[in-house]
Amino acid sequence: MRNHSRLPFWRAQTIARAESCTFPLVVLLTVALALPRDVQGSSEFYLLYRQWQPYGWPQDAPSATEVSRSQRALGWRRRGAAGDFGVDYDYQPLRIRNGEPAHNGHLHRLTFGGQWQYQLYRVEARAGLAGTSNMFKYQTFHSDALNGRVAMFRAVGEGSPLSLGVGGDHRFGSFRWLPRIRWEHASENGHWLIDLPVMLRWRSPRNRWELRLERVGDRWATLDEAREVENALYLREWRAELTYRISSGKELWPAVVLGLGASVDTRVQYRDLDAGTLDLRLGDALLGSMRLNW
Repeated sequence: MRNHSRLPFWRAQTIARAESCTFPLVVLLTVALALPRDVQGSSEFYLLYRQWQPYGWPQDAPSATEVSRSQRALGWRRRGAAGDFGVDYDYQPLRIRNGEPAHNGHLHRLTFGGQWQYQLYRVEARAGLAGTSNMFKYQTFHSDALNGRVAMFRAVGEGSPLSLGVGGDHRFGSFRWLPRIRWEHASENGHWLIDLPVMLRWRSPRNRWELRLERVGDRWATLDEAREVENALYLREWRAELTYRISSGKELWPAVVLGLGASVDTRVQYRDLDAGTLDLRLGDALLGSMRLNW
């Protein structure tokens, strides 16, 4: 049986902390949705599968097993001249079979949002729910399930490729605000996007090839098997991936994009029922991906 005697006070504290982080995100997402958008645009639906090489357990333990990881995702996006808006869902099994983790390793995430350009300003915002499968199955949510990321930029001048701004997200662990520098340039050699300190991307002419180096990280709300311990899992890494579009798609046939890459300095932080909070470096792993676009 769960002890409810201290629950109202505990929930009040956690909700207050969550609101302090999510309120700026809600405000900027509302502003972004209110920005003028063009009527003409194109829609895209996608399916994605990504598989990582197994991670070796970072500590010496007689019964330790490898940590397996994969990702399934789908989403819809509407693109226009002023920006885009979409809905994304992904399921990411992270199977940690060592110790007594206070989560079941089945991570679900549903988010909505996009990016918009208005004169010298650019807004990027996403919000949604992220948590373990038992949380969605039994509808037992706590405040860590609310999640999102946001960034706002201002170009240094009219027509300038350089923008300065600030962004807040979980890419480096707990939610934090970081200064951002964004530079974008297109030429006959392709399209370059540098968004320091989180991403570098190059796309070839006609978007056949793409090389992407980015900081990836997020938070999932967790529940243990008995649904008594409410906590959070943080997963973060540096990811490099080269993709190639082998088929452009036609009518009902999807475009097919294959990818090969690596995750570097992958870390996971979570609650263990016996050992307390663990912050482990899983290490480096190769990955492969396949994406279908309609």
